[in-house]
Amino acid sequence: MNTGSDVRFSHPVWFLTMIAFAILVAALWFGRGFLIPLAITGLLFILSSAMVDRFKQVRLFGQTIPGWLAHVLSTTTVIGAIVLFGLVVSTSAEEIQTALPEYQERVAEITAKLEQVLGPQLVETVQRFLSDIDVGAMAATLASAFAEFLSTTVLVVLYLTFLMSERLAWIDKLPRLAETEENAERLRKVTKRISNGVKQYMWVNAVTSAMSGAVAFLIFSWIQLDFAPLLALIVFAAGFIPNIGAFIGIALPSSVALLQFDEFTPFLIVLFGYGLADQFIANVIQPSMQGRSLNLSPFMVMISLTFWATIWGGIGAFLAIPMMVVTMVICAEIPAARWIAVLLSGDGLLQQDEAREAAKPADETRKDAQPSGLFYGVSKTELEDEIKELRADFENRDQ
Repeated sequence: MNTGSDVRFSHPVWFLTMIAFAILVAALWFGRGFLIPLAITGLLFILSSAMVDRFKQVRLFGQTIPGWLAHVLSTTTVIGAIVLFGLVVSTSAEEIQTALPEYQERVAEITAKLEQVLGPQLVETVQRFLSDIDVGAMAATLASAFAEFLSTTVLVVLYLTFLMSERLAWIDKLPRLAETEENAERLRKVTKRISNGVKQYMWVNAVTSAMSGAVAFLIFSWIQLDFAPLLALIVFAAGFIPNIGAFIGIALPSSVALLQFDEFTPFLIVLFGYGLADQFIANVIQPSMQGRSLNLSPFMVMISLTFWATIWGGIGAFLAIPMMVVTMVICAEIPAARWIAVLLSGDGLLQQDEAREAAKPADETRKDAQPSGLFYGVSKTELEDEIKELRADFENRDQ
């Protein structure tokens, strides 16, 4: 007969999952002021590592660049870009506050001209909406947002500087978190998959977004568009936002051109001139650089974008894809959470599964297996080479 001490209370898995998810969302929401700078620092660190790999491939006078010089160049480039971004935003803040009343008057003029086409009722509605806008409050809100942005920028620069200085220590420290050698190798493999996936995404998007930003700045400066440097930086940042980033990069400068000029020619130049150039970069140059695309479900990408934008705002939209890759790789290594990785993937095939199949004896892997994984186009030979590289690295550390 069971005693009272033998009675155990159990809860369904779905109930525990919901509780854990609610706690996670609450932690992300209330800790966003602390977590956002750390997440940005992590992505910039991975981008800096990708730049190190590219710098090491450069040959000067028949020799490759030393590793220490590649790290110095990549760190200087990333921190310099952050500082430049902060300077442009800070200088544009005053220009925007000054121009807000002028743009409000310009909207009223355009509305009056459209009265004959749209009718007086619609125009009156627009005018009531404009009269309710408090320009002073908007200017104060913008100033507060810019001040918060600058403080976050300074914090990210400090984090990134210290993290880069301890880069080698962290590389040796992470595997030591595991209790056994097997778990250490597994942790190293997971870290490498996360690094490779996010590194590829960050590098390709950084290069193509820089191209779009440069083209945008040339076109905006040529037509003397207001806030040209800031709009070019917004175009650059929007390149990292999936699906809707291209729309933001075109819609915002086109709206400024429509409000600033009396004629439609600058508006058409921005809409079609820059728009065609951006589409060429996104549909021709970016796929050729990507080589192998992330195996992510487009629907789940939109879910991830909505989730992170709701939790962390615009910065969350910027971080949606990298956080999705990290979640997918980690969940694929946890049997209880593997279903999440399958849902996030584009075809349900995970690189971890293919790697395990490649590690089995030949007589156990003669069945048909389609080479896929975290990336499309990953052959079985590439997976086997990765496994050999990981094993050799682990054996070298034991010597």
